[in-house]
Amino acid sequence: MNFKFSIVIPCFNEELTVSEVVSNICISFSNDLVVVVDDGSTDNSFKILERLNFSNLHLIRIEKNKGKGHAMRTGLNFVKTKSDVIIFTDADKEILIKDLIKVKEYYLENECIALFGSRFLSIKFRKVIQMGLHRYLANRFLTFVANILFKQKLSDMETAVKSFRLSKFQDLKLQSDGFEIEPELVKEISKSGIKIKEIPISYEPRSNKEGKKISFKDGYLTLKYLINLAR
Repeated sequence: MNFKFSIVIPCFNEELTVSEVVSNICISFSNDLVVVVDDGSTDNSFKILERLNFSNLHLIRIEKNKGKGHAMRTGLNFVKTKSDVIIFTDADKEILIKDLIKVKEYYLENECIALFGSRFLSIKFRKVIQMGLHRYLANRFLTFVANILFKQKLSDMETAVKSFRLSKFQDLKLQSDGFEIEPELVKEISKSGIKIKEIPISYEPRSNKEGKKISFKDGYLTLKYLINLAR
């Protein structure tokens, strides 16, 4: 069966949010394919996912944690011949379902090849404070560097909401296992001369205590990846 859209959700240790997030997406995208890739969770995430009963839900279990990039690539490989458009999002509650619906509607109403949801096109100062000024500035800097290297005009390279038409990118050569997948995906899309469009999305940032995974180390590895490309 061919689906118009596939929503791919990497998941690692999200037992507090994964049931609500995945259930809402399965209901809101009832005619589309929802693929959750559990990246070796050590909590109850996968057990919770197995209890969900939706006909459009497909679960993939990676036995040992290998990183968000590996989970995204696994989901991409599964859906690439099953859908027209892939939408990546996360298993936490930082992204609102209404914004994923906005992405779908944008494809249905416009000519679009690649579309990201940007947290920073309409972000308010209090959200920056919640996110952490250091994270905000690091993100903007990494996005700035990526724009120079890949000739894009993005405001949020590291957004959790990334999407593109699968027919245009059947030969994506993604290799990253970690958060370096963010600039690598932008690089591969940019190779075709495609300009990535953005739409504003809401954002509900959480703290490390609430389960935030990305760290200074991940930012460093992303910057290192970009520096290596620039050489």
